[in-house]
Order: sequence, then C-alpha cells, then structure tokens
Amino acid sequence: MEPADAKDLIDEAIERAEESSNAADRKERESERRFRDRVSLLVGGFAVALAIVHMNAAGAQRESVLQHIAASDSFAYMQAKIVRETVLKTAAAQPGAMPADRRNWAREAARLRTPDRAGHAIGQLERAGAEQRAAGERAAHRGEGFELGETALQLAIVLLSIAMVARSKWITLGASVVAGCGVALAMATGLGLSG
Repeated sequence: MEPADAKDLIDEAIERAEESSNAADRKERESERRFRDRVSLLVGGFAVALAIVHMNAAGAQRESVLQHIAASDSFAYMQAKIVRETVLKTAAAQPGAMPADRRNWAREAARLRTPDRAGHAIGQLERAGAEQRAAGERAAHRGEGFELGETALQLAIVLLSIAMVARSKWITLGASVVAGCGVALAMATGLGLSG
C-alpha cells in the first residue's frame, strides 16, 4: 500500500469516526433539549398552580382576619350594652328615684336583652360574635391547608430546577409527586375535605 493510499484510508476513518461522534453528540443534545423543555413546562405548570393556591391562601387569611374583627366588634358592642344594662338596673334600684323613671330604666334594661330583628340584643350579639369567631378559625384552618399546598409546590419547583441541572428523571418524578400532593391538599382544603 502506498503512503498516499494509507493516508486517504486514515482520513476516511477519522471522518467516519467524527461523523459517528457528531451524530451521537447531536442525539444527546436533542435528548437533553427535550428533557429541559419538558421540565420547563412542568415548572410553568407548577408556577400557575402555585399562584392559584397562593391566591386561595391569601383569601382565607383575609377572611379569617375580617371574621375575627367582626367578632371583636360584636363582643365590644355586647359589652357596651351590658355596661348600659348594669347602669340602668342600678339606677332603677335607687330608692330616691321617681317611680316612673325607675320603671322606664328597668324596662330599658330588659329591652337590651330582648331579641330584635337587627340582632342587637345582648344574647344575639354574643351568639353572633361566637359564630364569627368560629368562622374566623375555620378560615384560618383553610389558610393553613392552602399554605401547606403552596409549600409543596414551591419545593417541587426547586426540585425541578435541581433536576434540570442534574438531568435527573428521578428528581423530576419526585418533584411531580410532591407537586401532586400539594395540589391535592389545596383541592381538599378548597372543597372542605381536609380536617
């Protein structure tokens, strides 16, 4: 074999090896690109779910605060009426007062306890305050359920970032399971199924 022929054979072998290597590199890059695209879509989907769950958590927290404020207002109004009732009863018990005044004061004190359509009797205010407080506690509990769902989705997004760098399908699967648990918890909370 001539040296020129040997050189041509070596060059052809090198070209075939480079083409084979380039094809393998292209195939690996394409596989990596598809993996990153899928993970990116998951990140986007989990981010949308996170935004929705966060909105529900914020709404539940706001409802809890508003219900507790309403309960506080009802109890404060009730206590003011109790003070007024006490003053009227004390005045009605004064022996030096005019009998007509004493009757009016006693009647007014009794009226403060008599249920009315507005719901402003002492007992009605007490029940309303208790109901508002309970509603605030339920809303706070719902907020906690949504916050747990939020935390799971945030963790899933972080895990997907790690999976993208590590190119790990197992971490991606784990992140998807964590996100699924977060969404399920948020849905159960929204439907009132979490206890």
